[in-house]
Amino acid sequence: MNKKKCFKCGYWNKWDALYCGLCYEPFARKPLKEKPAPTDAAPAAGASPSSAKELLLRAAAVAGILGAALFLSFRIFSPSAQTENGGAAARANRFAAKTALADKLLEDYTASKEALLARVGAKPEPEGFGLAGEYTAELFRIEEEYAAGMEALQLPGAGGLDEAADAGYLLWLETHRYKENTGMEDFSRRYRLLAEKAGAGG
Repeated sequence: MNKKKCFKCGYWNKWDALYCGLCYEPFARKPLKEKPAPTDAAPAAGASPSSAKELLLRAAAVAGILGAALFLSFRIFSPSAQTENGGAAARANRFAAKTALADKLLEDYTASKEALLARVGAKPEPEGFGLAGEYTAELFRIEEEYAAGMEALQLPGAGGLDEAADAGYLLWLETHRYKENTGMEDFSRRYRLLAEKAGAGG
C-alpha cells in the first residue's frame, strides 16, 4: 500500500491521511519553497524557550491548525445520506473480517487517547506538552501503534473497487474515516484546553 511522507518531519503516513500522525501537520498545506528571512536576530546557540508558556502556545498553535484541517475534512469525509446509498449498508462487505479488526483498532486507539487525557487532566504539567515532553511521547506512541495496525490490515482504498459490488465496503470506509476525523478533532480540542490550563498554572 502506498504511503505519504510528511514534508515537515519526514514521517511516513497512510496514503489517505489528512494530517501527519507524528507532528499533525495538515497535508492540505503546501511546504514553503524557501524559509522566510528572520525578522529578529537568531537566539544564542543552546538557548531554551523563555518559558513553559511559550512551549504551550506552540502546542496550542499546532492543535489549532489540526482542528481547522479536520473541520474542513468533515465536508469531504462525512458519510453520505443513507437515502442516496439506498440499501448499500445492507450489502455484503467482502472485507468484513479486516474491517472488524479495523473497528477494534479504532476503538482501542480512542480508549488509549481517552486514558492519556485522563492522566494529563489529573495534574497537567507544562513540560509534558513540549516536543520532548512525556505527553507528546505517549501521544506519538499511540498514533504510531494505530497507524502500524491499520497498515498491517492492507485494506484497499476506494480507487479500483466496483461501486456496486463493493458498496458495503465503500460505505464502511467512508464512515470509518469520518469516525477517525471526528475523534481526532475532539481529542485535539480537549488536549489543547489541557495545555492552556497547564500554561495558566493549573
